[in-house]
Amino acid sequence: MNAMFQFVLKHGYSFLFAALFAHQIGFPIPGPLLLLTAGALAAAGKLNVLPAIGLAITVCVLADWVWYEAGRRGGDKMLHFMHRFTRDPDFHDRRAKKIFARHGLPLLLVARFVPGLDAVLPPLAGTSRTGRVRFLAFDAIGAGLYACVYGGLGYLLSNDLDRAAAYVSRAGTLLVGLAFAGICIYIAHKLVQRHRLVRESRLVRIAPVDPIECGDSVDMPCGIIGGQENGE
Repeated sequence: MNAMFQFVLKHGYSFLFAALFAHQIGFPIPGPLLLLTAGALAAAGKLNVLPAIGLAITVCVLADWVWYEAGRRGGDKMLHFMHRFTRDPDFHDRRAKKIFARHGLPLLLVARFVPGLDAVLPPLAGTSRTGRVRFLAFDAIGAGLYACVYGGLGYLLSNDLDRAAAYVSRAGTLLVGLAFAGICIYIAHKLVQRHRLVRESRLVRIAPVDPIECGDSVDMPCGIIGGQENGE
């Protein structure tokens, strides 16, 4: 953590911009730790708070806009590309679409705090033909929350960045666990619903037809009566 602090201190805003952009595009760079470092540098007077937050928001929105346009132009192919390393890409594609259809753009407000969700939402919004202005508005608000939470934590714990990094790691693990639990609950709910529908369908019986309504003879089936009436 101290090594990252020294690196950001040496290269300043330009490195922060490039590293955060690479993180948002999909490179394995620890974005939250970069924001922690920026907050700590702001507390030490090495960076200005408002420019650092503005830069982080701008970077996040720009990178997500790239993925949004890719999803808008590539359609389901881009979404399938995002899930290419999963065991069942088609299943993950369908699940992502269902989640987005249920919750919509407000997911962008918390997506960056859930690893994996932040990567798939921008192209999914583009695939769903969400309006650009609405997408950028929600994405900017979510980016602001993301920058303020992690940057603020780095600012408050600037004297102990290792402890701040430990908090971030624990929070990330907790969020992943909550997301996994939510998925399991959703799948269990669907299974219970399906089992209930199957059970109800087995209980359904065709109501017996009153033979008096079909003909004069109680013992004679309706089809036979109808055939006799038609001269068959």
